[in-house]
Amino acid sequence: MDSLTASIISGLLQGLLEWLPVSSEGNMVILLTQLFGYGVEETLNPSIFLHLGTGLAALIYFREPVQNILLMKTPEDKDMFYRLLVMTGLTGLVGFPIFMFLNVSAPLGEALLALTGVALIATGLIQRQASKSTREGSELSWPLTILLGVAQGLAIIPGLSRSGITTSILLFKNFDGEEAFRVSFLMSIPASFAAAFGLMIVKGFQPDMYSGFAAIVAALVGYLTIGRLLALAREVSFWKICVGLGTLSILAWLPNLAF
Repeated sequence: MDSLTASIISGLLQGLLEWLPVSSEGNMVILLTQLFGYGVEETLNPSIFLHLGTGLAALIYFREPVQNILLMKTPEDKDMFYRLLVMTGLTGLVGFPIFMFLNVSAPLGEALLALTGVALIATGLIQRQASKSTREGSELSWPLTILLGVAQGLAIIPGLSRSGITTSILLFKNFDGEEAFRVSFLMSIPASFAAAFGLMIVKGFQPDMYSGFAAIVAALVGYLTIGRLLALAREVSFWKICVGLGTLSILAWLPNLAF
């Protein structure tokens, strides 16, 4: 990023959308390419780095359950600690090769916008189907734990919402909305920090002043809005927003077919 305006808007977008079943990363790609004229390859690393801000916001918001899990105060906390450890490991194993592929493929330029659109539409359709399921009880089994870790790794694809795909899986498994979001965002905390620091270590990404400022904005906005937005996400049919934004991103890419 090379402007204060882009930093502020990016931070606001990340802080607001990270808690909703709408891809913050996918929308960041669309925003930075279409509004600020960045190349697609320039948006991937900053979009991932911004998760450091919302990861910090989630850590502060859920500080009490996180502390209990880290200290393994109860058998349930101990169980969740190991499940989160496995989820985070699987997220890295699945997400890292995809991330490397996306960077290799970045010279394909605007074609990534089509991938963004398809992933957003897929997220929306999954959300629509999940909303029809009945809630009769829930159990975070080990097969479900593994599935969630893999799904979170796939969410490195711009446009595929991490919260959308993980909460959808939990809803399909008869978790109620509140518990589905709680598990999903506990998952996001270690994954967000691992992704941001991994980006700097493996890819040598060095956040500049604007990227750092954007992460700070994301953390502040995320902390101030997480409670309200989690409640809102349980009430609004966000699958329609996913499909709409996905369609727009595909339409934005279509003119490239003429060249």
